[in-house]
Amino acid sequence: MATAVAETNMFQCGVCKRHYKRLDHLARHVRSHTQTRPHKCHVCSKAFTRTDLLKRHLTSHEPRNGEPPRPNPGNPDQVAPVRVSQACRACASNHLRCSEAKPCTRCVEKKIDCVWSTPDDGASEDDEGDTSMQGDSLPPEGSEGATLVEVDPSLSIMESSPGQAAQYAPMSVDPETVFSASTASDMFAAPPPVLHDPVSLPGLDGEYFFSDFPDLRLLSGPWAAAGPLDLGLESATELDDMDLRFLDTYNTSVPFEYRGYHVDSTTAGVPRPPADDPAGGDVESASSNDIRAEAYRDFQWRFVPSIHDHGGAEEHNLSLPEAANDKTSPESRISLDRRMTSAPLEVATRDRILTLVVKSCRPGNLSRAVSSFPSVELLDSLLQYFLASPFARSDAFLHAPTFDPNKKRPELVAAMAAAGAVLTCDPALTKLGHAIQESVRTAIPSMWEQDNTMVRDLELSQGFLIALEIALWSGYSRKVEIAESFLQPLLTMLRRDNKFKRTRYTEIPPDPSLQGHQLDEAWQQWVTMESWKRLAFKLVQHDTNSSMGLVVNPLVSYAEVQLPLPVSSQLWCAPTAHHWKETYLARAGFQRLTLIDYLDDPEVIGSPNVEVDASLARQIFLSCAWSLAWEHIQMSSFQRARPRRWNSMVMTTRREELTKLLTHFRISMDTPSSAADTELLIRLELILLHLHTPFDDLQTFAGMDGPAQARAVVPAVIEWARGETARRAVWHAGQIVRATRMLPVGAIRGFTAIMVYHASVAFWVFALAAEKPDARRQWGGNGSGGSGTGQDVWLDEPDGLALQRFIQLGGGRPCIHGGGMAGEEAVHLSRPDQVMEAVLATLRANFDGGPRPLLVEKLIQLMAGLQRSSRTPGAS
Repeated sequence: MATAVAETNMFQCGVCKRHYKRLDHLARHVRSHTQTRPHKCHVCSKAFTRTDLLKRHLTSHEPRNGEPPRPNPGNPDQVAPVRVSQACRACASNHLRCSEAKPCTRCVEKKIDCVWSTPDDGASEDDEGDTSMQGDSLPPEGSEGATLVEVDPSLSIMESSPGQAAQYAPMSVDPETVFSASTASDMFAAPPPVLHDPVSLPGLDGEYFFSDFPDLRLLSGPWAAAGPLDLGLESATELDDMDLRFLDTYNTSVPFEYRGYHVDSTTAGVPRPPADDPAGGDVESASSNDIRAEAYRDFQWRFVPSIHDHGGAEEHNLSLPEAANDKTSPESRISLDRRMTSAPLEVATRDRILTLVVKSCRPGNLSRAVSSFPSVELLDSLLQYFLASPFARSDAFLHAPTFDPNKKRPELVAAMAAAGAVLTCDPALTKLGHAIQESVRTAIPSMWEQDNTMVRDLELSQGFLIALEIALWSGYSRKVEIAESFLQPLLTMLRRDNKFKRTRYTEIPPDPSLQGHQLDEAWQQWVTMESWKRLAFKLVQHDTNSSMGLVVNPLVSYAEVQLPLPVSSQLWCAPTAHHWKETYLARAGFQRLTLIDYLDDPEVIGSPNVEVDASLARQIFLSCAWSLAWEHIQMSSFQRARPRRWNSMVMTTRREELTKLLTHFRISMDTPSSAADTELLIRLELILLHLHTPFDDLQTFAGMDGPAQARAVVPAVIEWARGETARRAVWHAGQIVRATRMLPVGAIRGFTAIMVYHASVAFWVFALAAEKPDARRQWGGNGSGGSGTGQDVWLDEPDGLALQRFIQLGGGRPCIHGGGMAGEEAVHLSRPDQVMEAVLATLRANFDGGPRPLLVEKLIQLMAGLQRSSRTPGAS
C-alpha cells in the first residue's frame, strides 16, 4: 500500500512520512510540524498557517448591523477581545476565554501549568484538508523519472540559493521557501490609465475573467519573484552524486552523436523532468484560481537577488570524478570525417582552460575543480558537438576551416565547450556547461580590465557573445538578467571601434600571383575582417532576439547598421587559401550590398550577380524590421493611453507600410528548405503578430502582474479582441504554429520556444475573451470568437478566401489543427483550454519523448498552467 502511495504522491514529509500530490499541500502540512504561521492579520497581527483561516478571522473585524468594528486585541485601550489565535489546553478544555499572552491570565491566577502548543497539536489546524490532498492533480502517474520528494522541516532557507534546487525535480524542499511573498505594495503598483472604463462597455463583467484570482495581498513575507522564464522549476546548479556518476562515464564514453544530434541511451537513466500533461491528474480538484495564480506568479521577468546569489554559486559543477579505468576515449570512437576540425584538443589547451577556471574560482572550491576537471577527451567532444550542431550555427560567425582550438584563446574554446554541453540537454552536462559559462563570463571582463587593448581582441569578443547567448536562453533568472545587462559593454566596444560602419571594412582582393605563405597571410587577414563583420551582425541578431523575447527596447538602432552584408557561404567556407583565392577572383565582379540596399528592394537578394550570404542577410533584414516595428509598437502604446496624441491615420498608415514591407519580404523568399529558413518564417510571423497585438496588455491580462493589473487592462483587451487587428494577430499566431510543426526534432529551443509561447498567449487571450457570452453577442453571430455556426476557418493553413472573410468580416469559426502534427481534428478558438493543449502538443512532439532544455520545460509548465486555469463552457 505504501508503495502505491509513493508511486502516485511524489512529495513526502520528512517527519511523519505522509505523502502528498501537490507541493503547496506538503508545505502547508510541514508548517504543522514547524509551527510556522506566515499569514498575518493586518489589524491585530495574529498569524495563521492557512489563508482561509485568516480570511475567516478577518470577518471578525468587520462591522455588523451598523455596529462599530470589532476591537483589536493588541490595543490595551480596547476591551472584549476577539477569539485568540490559540487557546491553552486548560482554557480550551473548560471552554473559557483565554488571553493572547502566554502563560494566560487564568492559568497564572489558578497557579496551574499553561500548556498551549506541542508539536503534535499543531497538526490539527493544518490537517483538516489532508484527506482531500491525496487526490489533487500532479503530473501523470506513469511519467518517467517521477521523483519522490522528501521535505525535512529542519532545513533552513539560508542553506541554499534560489538557483540551487535539484534540476527539474527538487530532492529536498524548504517549506519556508515554497510560499514566500512580497508585500502588496511591491506587487501591485497603481494601475495604468486605460482608454475605457469598464462601465462604458455594456455587458462587460470584469469579475468574469478574474474572479478566480486569489487575494495575493493576504500573502506575507519576502516573495522573491522568480526571474525571466522561471516557472517554479528553478534547477540546481551543483552536481549531486547521480550527476557525478554520469559525468564519470562521460569522461570515457560519448554520450551523444554528432550526425544524429541527439542524446543516446547513455542518458536513459537520467531523471526526466516532471510530467506536464494536465490531463493526467484530477485537475478538477484544484481550483482554477490557484493554478492560474501559480502559473503566472512564478513567471516574472525580474530577478530578485539574495546574499546567496553570486558568481561562485556554480563552481561545484566544475568538479568531475576521475575515471578509474580510462581505457578508451571519445576521440578514438570518432572518425575524422565526422569532426569539424582536424586538430584535436591538446592537454596543454585543457590546462589553459583549467587555469582560466581556477582564477575565477573561490578558494573553497579550488581543490575539487583542479582534481576532477573534465578530461581533454570530454572537452574536445563538447567542442566538436557545438561546431557540428545545426542548432548552434557556429559557422555563421566562426571560421571553421582555419579554426584550431590549440591556437585560440582558452576563453573562446571554453565558451564553445560550454555551449556544446548545454546543447546536449543532458542534466549533468548542462550543469557543467553553465558552470564553465559563468567562469568565462567573469574571466573575459577581467582581461579587458587588466589590458585595455584586449577590448579590440576578436576571440575574446566572440567568446563573450557565446557566453551571453548561453545565459540568455538558460532559463535561470539570474543568468538572463546578467546576459541582458552585459550585452551593453560588448556593444559599446564594437560601436566605438566603428564595427557597424561601412568604412571599417575595406576590400582585400587577393593578387592572382599570390602563392604559399603570402597567400595564407592574405587569407587570414580577410578571414579576420569578415569575422568582425559577422560578429557585428551576430550581436545585432542577439540583441533582436533579446528584445523580442523579453519584450524590451533593442539596443542597436537599425540606422547605425551600415556595414556591408556578409559574403556568400561559398567564399566564407572555402577550405583552403587557394580555393578561397579562386572563388574570390571568380566572383570579383559581383555586387556587394548593404542593409539599406536590401531594405529598398527585398528581391535584390535573389539576383545571380550578388555576393551575399542570403540566409544571414534575411536574418539581419528581420532584425531591422523588428526595430522599425518596435517604434510603431511604442507609439501605439502612447496612442492607446492618449488617443488624441497623434492622428490615428498616421499610426494606421505606418503599420500598413511595415506590413507591406514584410509581405514583400515573404514573397521574395523561396520555399523553406532548411530549419534556418523555417525559423525565418516564424520570426517574420512573430513581428507581424506584435504589430497587431498589444502584447504587454495580453500578458498582463493573463495574470503576469497580478489580478489588480489584470483587471485594469480588461477594457483594452476586450476592445482589441473585437477588432480586425486581433483576428489578423491570431492568424499570424496560427502561421507560427504551422511553421513550427515543420521544424526537425529538437529544434524548438531558445528563442524559437519563446516565439511559440508568444503565439500561445495570443491564442489563449483571444479565446478567453471570445468565450464570454456577452462578448460573443456584441461581436455578432459568428463573430471572432467562433462560437456560432459557419464554415471552419483554419488559422494554421495557407491564406484563402474563407480566411480573408474571417479577418475582414469576422465570419466563420476560427480553429487550428489538434495534436502535435497537422491532423484533421479541429480545435476551435472558443475553447481556450483545447487551443493551449494543441500548442503544447506541438512543443512536446518536437522532442519525440527525448530530454527537453530547461527553458522549454519551464514554458511547457507555464502554458499547462494557463490551460488548466482556462474556463470551459459550463464551468462556474
